[in-house]
Amino acid sequence: MTLLSRLKKRQDRGEAIRVAMAGAGLIGTGIIRQVRLTPSMRCPLIVSRTIEHAVDAYVKAGVAAGDIVVSDDITELGRAVEEERPAITRRVEALRELAAIDVVVEATGAVEYGAKVALHAIESGKHIVMMNAETDATVGCLLKHKADEAGVVYTNSDGDQPGVLKRLVDHVQCMGFEVVAAVNCKGFMDAYATPESIRPWAEKQGTSLPMTTAFTDGTKMNIENAVLCNATGLVPEIRGMHGVETSLATALDDCTKVFGRRGLVDYTLGGDFGGGVFVIGHGDDPEMVQPYMQYLKMGKGPNYLFFRPYHLCHMETPLSIAEAVLDGEPTIAPLGNPVTEVIAVAKRDLPAGTSLEGIGGRDCYGRIDTAAAAASFLPVGLAEGAILTRAVSRDEPIPAEAVELERGAVIVRLRREQDRMPSTTSRQAA
Repeated sequence: MTLLSRLKKRQDRGEAIRVAMAGAGLIGTGIIRQVRLTPSMRCPLIVSRTIEHAVDAYVKAGVAAGDIVVSDDITELGRAVEEERPAITRRVEALRELAAIDVVVEATGAVEYGAKVALHAIESGKHIVMMNAETDATVGCLLKHKADEAGVVYTNSDGDQPGVLKRLVDHVQCMGFEVVAAVNCKGFMDAYATPESIRPWAEKQGTSLPMTTAFTDGTKMNIENAVLCNATGLVPEIRGMHGVETSLATALDDCTKVFGRRGLVDYTLGGDFGGGVFVIGHGDDPEMVQPYMQYLKMGKGPNYLFFRPYHLCHMETPLSIAEAVLDGEPTIAPLGNPVTEVIAVAKRDLPAGTSLEGIGGRDCYGRIDTAAAAASFLPVGLAEGAILTRAVSRDEPIPAEAVELERGAVIVRLRREQDRMPSTTSRQAA
């Protein structure tokens, strides 16, 4: 049975999947609407640091403003959830305290806050769907381990590039092809973008300044590819990847001329890919592969380009929610210890004593590298609030020993715990 048919049968039996949303920004608002459109799914709770954003999200999803309960009282919230009355709270602890919630979706993009949300979900026996690659790339390996121990699902979301690429990688491998590369398509990049320089674009798109800055300076794309690497065993060939300037018509030839090995993640720059992603698969069988693939208009081979022309972010998140609840399976999750890290690189000359702004700020951008090569540098997910103890020049990776991390930060504690995780042999190369 398909996911849709199973969800419809649950709905016919009156069985609801109760989803709590953490975050009510652009993506969170879209997810709330999609959840309410999906058979058997409900969204009775939003946890948000900005109440008016959460109210607006419910209203946009078709909820009458007068029907919304806004409270930090756990008894009142619990009653509302049981009665399936839309409720809003600032209390992130409500995710732990409300037993009626089945799944938590994290969609803030904030590293520290996202870690708290994930912990509350996992430690109270709830599945967690992360539309938060920033937290996942920083401590996702540990969070997956904790979820396994708790008997719940930890997963990143379908619809975002890592989830879409993971499904495409699986599809290509299931057909017997070897993965040459999984490729994220990016239109434009400026490593030195700042919140000030991209403000007009952010205001036009209706996105936050830090998030839009992270899109523009390439940090977000590097983080997304790190999430994919940690779930597949793929690796970047060089720090920051190649970034092949190409178009859809020539991407296969252009990329394979640049890549020096197989099993890579990388990205294209410019071109006509829109919101698409692609995987290059290798199948060298002159009798049983090449003739069929040529007949099917996929080219002469032995390398083939499998292109998906879109990723639909929040619209596909309910698929990951359903898989977690119905099948107990993640869409995309770390296999074990980190395969890659995203390190912080100075965006400008930084004097000693600088308190770093972190992802999407004025001080640093993130670049992916293998875990071994990145071991002595500051993960970009830990940069916010870190204090430089010595000067770092523009475009220099920030050494881990050159910063004092924010004391008491949950993300720092979790990262140190992740660093102490024993090595696992469960890693699979894609």
